[in-house]
Amino acid sequence: MGCYGLAADVGKAGAFCAAAIVALLAPVSAAAYGWPIKPFDQQHAIRGAFDDPRQGRGAGGQSENSFHFGVDISAPDGTPVYAVAPGTVFLYPDSVSVHQSDGHKFAYWHIAAAVGEHAAVNTGDLLGYVRVGWGHVHLAEWNGKTYVNPLRPGGLEPFSDETTPIVANINVTQQDGHLDATAEAYDLPPIRPPPPWQDARWTPAFVRWRLLRDDQEVLGWQIAADFRTNWFKGARFDAIYAPGTTQNRALASGRYVFWLARGRDIHGLPAGTYELEVLASDTRDNTARRSVTFAIPNLQSQRTTYRTSR
Repeated sequence: MGCYGLAADVGKAGAFCAAAIVALLAPVSAAAYGWPIKPFDQQHAIRGAFDDPRQGRGAGGQSENSFHFGVDISAPDGTPVYAVAPGTVFLYPDSVSVHQSDGHKFAYWHIAAAVGEHAAVNTGDLLGYVRVGWGHVHLAEWNGKTYVNPLRPGGLEPFSDETTPIVANINVTQQDGHLDATAEAYDLPPIRPPPPWQDARWTPAFVRWRLLRDDQEVLGWQIAADFRTNWFKGARFDAIYAPGTTQNRALASGRYVFWLARGRDIHGLPAGTYELEVLASDTRDNTARRSVTFAIPNLQSQRTTYRTSR
């Protein structure tokens, strides 16, 4: 197919053809990239983390929960936003997306476009300006199959994180030989966002747990949430986030409660005292540990609850 066959009409074909050539010259596999606001080689504050909970209302007013598919980089309204990689521009009502030939693309949300549809852009070219009232640019990266975490090693750079996540508490409930367990955990941004997001919390990137008895592992490491790389679709929301979870908002820190076990059959475990250990990590492997002990009786007909103190 000739280059003109890519456009709906000959008038657009020349610009689109040039854009296509730029896209073809883009790297086949994504490498580390700089920040979309100046200075490009300096870390900026992020107020919303990848895969953190989003709670809203959909059609008909029904609740509609989802996972955040990018990171929210704090920036004053009107801040210029630039391309972190070359490619072809596609415009949407609230975003500018730059596509590469291998299916990789970067989307910049909540900006007013300063480029035209199907324009060819290079790294560092101006894309637009942060829209009034938003105070951030949402940066999303698509690898051709799914959204991926920009804060993973080898993604958005420079990025340094020396804060350690916090496991705030663990709740264990057992009834009729079945175990429910949740853990509340969060991470603090390495750079505190400006008001009114100064108390923003991130979700940990990796939450896992195991069961011990007399310091011996009874149940090996189980993954409660793994946000280090890939995005989760909304259908998984209630399997990962437990009741009590709230979205991060201005002047209201997010609360993230993770399911560890839900109706897990423990009839095969002998009576005794057990330790449930939880680890919460960020993308740079800073890790917090917390545990709670609980007893499994011979008869499990009565409901018992164990909580760590705050």
